Amino acid sequence: MKNKDVGHEIHAISNLIGRKIEEQKRNSGIEGITPIQSWILRFLQENRHRDVFQKDVEQEFSITRSTVTGILKLMEKNGFIRRISVPEDARLKKLVITDKGEAICLTVYHNIRQMEELMVRGMTPKEVDMMFELLEKVKKNLM
Repeated sequence: MKNKDVGHEIHAISNLIGRKIEEQKRNSGIEGITPIQSWILRFLQENRHRDVFQKDVEQEFSITRSTVTGILKLMEKNGFIRRISVPEDARLKKLVITDKGEAICLTVYHNIRQMEELMVRGMTPKEVDMMFELLEKVKKNLM
């Protein structure tokens, strides 16, 4: 049997997920939004009951401040979010999803559910739980 590398497999899976997301976007008419923007919109919608800031996005997705800054600027330019200054500290910008972002988010959420179902197809609930445990260990090892 050929020697397997975890990093290679994770990278290959990431590429496959990216391609499938692009196919879903074309089929649902929401081209022009990147996968990470989709995940951020979902994160903002799921956390709309509280104030969400750039730092929350950085931590949730394990991406750098400069990367998040660029993503959020583009999302604001495209009308998906607004960044609103907080009265207590003008440096802080609360992230708020717009109506356009909400509409896209509904479609994206449906697509994500389909993707999640596809990825775990044929797995038992126990296998899915085990996969999450193992992925969490990999993540912790890399932090």
